Amino acid sequence: MATITPERLTALSPKILPQRAQDYAPALDAVLAMADLDTPLRIAHFMAQLAYESAGFRALVENLNYKAETLLKVFPNRVKTLEQAQALVAQGKEAIANAVYGNRADLGNTNPGDGYKYIGRGFLMITGRANYTRYATMIGQPLVDKPELLEQPLFAAQAAAAFWKTTNINAKADADDINGVTKLVNGGLNGLDGRKALLSEAKSLWPSSLFAPEVTQVVNPTPPPLPSSPSAPAGAFSRYFTLEELTASDTAVRLHIDNTPPADVVNALRDTAAKMDQVRDLLKGPIQVLSGYRSPKLNTAIGGSPHSAHMNGRAVDFVCRGFGTPLQICQKIVSAGVKFDQLIQEGTWVHISFDPQMRNQVLTASFGNGKTTYRSGL
Repeated sequence: MATITPERLTALSPKILPQRAQDYAPALDAVLAMADLDTPLRIAHFMAQLAYESAGFRALVENLNYKAETLLKVFPNRVKTLEQAQALVAQGKEAIANAVYGNRADLGNTNPGDGYKYIGRGFLMITGRANYTRYATMIGQPLVDKPELLEQPLFAAQAAAAFWKTTNINAKADADDINGVTKLVNGGLNGLDGRKALLSEAKSLWPSSLFAPEVTQVVNPTPPPLPSSPSAPAGAFSRYFTLEELTASDTAVRLHIDNTPPADVVNALRDTAAKMDQVRDLLKGPIQVLSGYRSPKLNTAIGGSPHSAHMNGRAVDFVCRGFGTPLQICQKIVSAGVKFDQLIQEGTWVHISFDPQMRNQVLTASFGNGKTTYRSGL
């Protein structure tokens, strides 16, 4: 079960756009291990700080739509007069960025155009050539040549996790020292009251009970090994999947939406589960279902496509961390000749659908500015 979900992101930052919640949550969930974010307190501090720094997860790129008066107030050392501010606003975002960030050794912006090229991006609004160079090394991506990569949720999440780990912020989080955490993230105590409010909310969204181990009754302390391809017990939905996990939704619970599938959709889900059994056998490891059936009302609530195959029980979003990355999973499915309608590498998870059309359409999703675009192939 995912720890960072669209539902919890929305509860933490109610103004987040539904599509951004869908894009950001799996990316953030995928990097928790990278920063040793393995306790409720660490996750609560991490999420609270990211929510504050990104202004409620509004976007992954800096908004330069300033009014002249605001520009003068925010950057008094770089914009000296109202007339200068008005002229910059009239010239546009590039002029503003180069004026306030350009020719600044403290940011490493020494080349013409660096100010605009390296504006704030990511969950921590990384700014300046020097910082882009640092984070490029941390996450192994060419951020200096392609700074727009930090507008993609996965790379933005990886950068945030890398910063958190290398700065050893978990030590302060373990002590529940929000002042210490904030100083390491922000360099000061700016917005401390807002960060405290977000931390309180984050603690309620990621409580200790969420991480409690399941208690099982041990009948035989030395059970025989499981067969490699278990058969479904009588009455089971499929060999590996239950109806409950294919219909579960935190959003449905939170918004009191009935996500019970009608009889015809249950039949479709049974067929989908059988096909997912084949995928599970192929990947040779447990599959975590992130999203299965969505009622029309639920699909609308999370901003899903009006033609989503999730609504007819024919689509599953999933990960299989024991096998590898979403790209590796997609490559394996394609090379094995599995029949499907759509297979989409969605950044940090895989979408597969089994609509009767069975077009075997393979796509890769890209994320930026709150929008998702798709290209053919992997």
